[in-house]
Amino acid sequence: MLLENVLLFVVNFVVSQIHDPRELEIVDLFDYGTGIFAAFLVVLSLIAYRNAKTRRLLFVSAAFGLFSIRTIIARLDFIIPETQSITIELALSISGFVILLLFFMAIIRKGGKI
Repeated sequence: MLLENVLLFVVNFVVSQIHDPRELEIVDLFDYGTGIFAAFLVVLSLIAYRNAKTRRLLFVSAAFGLFSIRTIIARLDFIIPETQSITIELALSISGFVILLLFFMAIIRKGGKI
């Protein structure tokens, strides 16, 4: 049910951003698809965490969640045209670093349960 709501929200958001279907390029489709897939992976990793209760899966879930948010940040200039490019690029750089850090923490973390 939660996954369906998330996917419905994302699809409605994407459709609302398309004024003319011919403006949508293949790059945009892959960007939106990447964000949707990352949101799907967040849900899957949280379900896996609920079953296994290992802290590593929380780091993985956080990384996928941040990656999904990163996709929205990358398109922020289309949503809010007043946003400066430097601010967006800084947010993308920081989020990319944090995503890698979270995956690193998931790899080196011992498999202890919470």
